Amino acid sequence: MDDKQFEKRMELLKKSYDRIEPQLDPEAVFGQIEAENTMQQAEESNTTQKPPSKWQKPAVWIASIASVLLLGVLVSSYVINPSTFVQTTEQEQKQKQKQEQEYDEWLSNFTKKYQEKREQMRKELDIPEKEFSEISLIQNADNEVYSLPKRKEMFLEIQSVNNDFFKGLETDILDDLQTPRELIQYIETYEDLMTFEESYYFYSIYSYRAEDIALYYSNKLAQYEKVLSQKPTSFPADLNQLIASANNQYLELRYNGESFEFKPNAVFGKDAPEYMDRLHPDVLGYFKYLATGSLLIGGELRYSIEDSTTILRLYEQTLLADNADEYNDNFNVLKGEFENTWLAIFKGTETNPIRTKTGQYKSEYMDLLAKIANGDYGEAMRETAQLILDEIKITGQSKTLEQLTTYDIWMGILHLRNDIFMQTQDGTTSIAIDDNWIEQTKLLYNSYVETRDDTMIDTLNPINIVSLFLYAHGVGDRDIAQRLLTDAVDINTVVQFDGMESFTALHEIGDSSLNIRATVKSAAHGVIGQQLSFKLTTVATENGGTRYLISAINN
Repeated sequence: MDDKQFEKRMELLKKSYDRIEPQLDPEAVFGQIEAENTMQQAEESNTTQKPPSKWQKPAVWIASIASVLLLGVLVSSYVINPSTFVQTTEQEQKQKQKQEQEYDEWLSNFTKKYQEKREQMRKELDIPEKEFSEISLIQNADNEVYSLPKRKEMFLEIQSVNNDFFKGLETDILDDLQTPRELIQYIETYEDLMTFEESYYFYSIYSYRAEDIALYYSNKLAQYEKVLSQKPTSFPADLNQLIASANNQYLELRYNGESFEFKPNAVFGKDAPEYMDRLHPDVLGYFKYLATGSLLIGGELRYSIEDSTTILRLYEQTLLADNADEYNDNFNVLKGEFENTWLAIFKGTETNPIRTKTGQYKSEYMDLLAKIANGDYGEAMRETAQLILDEIKITGQSKTLEQLTTYDIWMGILHLRNDIFMQTQDGTTSIAIDDNWIEQTKLLYNSYVETRDDTMIDTLNPINIVSLFLYAHGVGDRDIAQRLLTDAVDINTVVQFDGMESFTALHEIGDSSLNIRATVKSAAHGVIGQQLSFKLTTVATENGGTRYLISAINN
C-alpha cells in the first residue's frame, strides 16, 4: 500500500467513524468497516500478481486504529448513557477468558516462530547477535513483537470481526525479517514485465532494507582501511568473509571517492539475477542511484563525463515516467542529482574546466556539446546544448551558458513530458501555455514573492521573464509585474487580463529572443486583442552582471 492508498483508507475510516450513532451497535459498525475495507481492497486489486503481504502492512494498523476509535466511542456511550450499560454475564466472562487464553497461546507460538526466523536471518547475514539487535530494521521488528502483549484487548476486538487478522499480523511481522536477497528473489515470481507502480513500490521496500544492511557492512570496513587499497589477494580472511556475506545480498564493494563502502546493486551488478529484467525499465534510474550514490563529490564529477551522462540517461527516463514527482522523496533526490550533475557538465568544474587558459572553449567541450545536441546522452538537454553551441559558434560566447541554472535543466524534463516546445516555420522557439507551464511559472512566482531576491531574475531567459510577467499581472500583483519592466513602461497602460490562462503560447519573433509574442485565446480577444508583443532589453545589475527586462509592450 502506498501513501495515497493509505490516505484513502484513512479517509474511509473517518467516514465510517462519522456515521457512528450515539446508541452504538458494535457488531454493525465493525461489519460496516469490514465491508467497506473489502470493497476498497477490491477496487485497488490488479489483475497482475500482488507484491508480498509486507507491502500491505499499513492495513493492519488501520484496523487497529479503527478498533481504538470504536472502543473509545463505546466507552463514551456508556459514560453518557449509564442506563444502557449491561452487566457482563458469567457466560460472557468465560468467553472473554477463553479468548485471552487463546491469544496468549497464539502469542507464545508466534514468538517462537519469530525468534526462529530472526535467527535464520542473523545467520544468513553473518552478524553477531549484539550488533544484529542494534540494526534499525531489527529493532523495529523486535519492538513490534514486544508490544503484542500490551495490545491484547485491542487485537482481540479486531480478531472478533476479522478471523484472518492474526494470520495477517504474523505474516506482516515476519516479512520484516526478509533479507535483501529474499526480497530480490521475489521478482522471479513475476512471469511478465512488472508495471511501473509495482516496480517502484518494490524499490521503496527493497531500498530501505538493503541500505540498512549495507550500512552495517560498510561500517565494518573502517578497520580494514589500509588493506582495502591493496590487491584482493592480500585481504585477510575475515575481510574476505565480510565481502562474501555482503555479495550474497547483492551488495557490491565500491570506492566513493573518499572511502570504501557497500552499495546495493542487484540490477546492474555482474552477479545480478537474469529475472531482474522483469522490473519496468522506467524505474531503473532509482536502482542506479541506489547502486552508485551521488554523481558529484565536492562539486566534482565522481565518474567520467561519458559514464556520468550514461547514468543521467537512466535518470531522465525515470524522471519522465514518474508522475509522483514533488510528492516523492526518492523523486526529489533523483531530480536534484539530474539538475546538479548536468549543470556541472555544462559549466565545467575546477578540475575539469571547459575553457583553455586563454579563455577559449576547449575543442573536447565543443565535441561534447555536439554529442548532447545530437541526442547521444538523452533528449532533455538537446535544445539547451544546441543553443549554447550555436551562440559560441557565432560570437565565441554563450549568454545561455552564463545564465544557466538548475531551473533551466529541469525545464528540459518538463518540456519533454508535455511536448511544450514547438517549432515555428522560421526555426525559432515557441512554448505552449498549458496547465503544466502555468504551474511551473506559479512555482517561480511564489519563490520570487517569498524571497524578493532579484538575483533570481538574473537567471531567467526572455520567455521566462514574459511568462512571469503574464502570471504576476494576471493575478493582480502589480508590484512583481513592475519589477520585470524598465522605467520606460508604465504598468497602468497594460490592459488588465484575467489570468495567464488567457494566452495560448509564447513565440520568439523571427530569430530574436528579445522579441516575444504572446498569442491570446479567442475568448479574450475583446479584452486583450489577438496578441501582446514584448520587447526585452538587457540592463546592468549591481553585481556587474545583466538581466533581461521588458522595455515595451504592444497590442
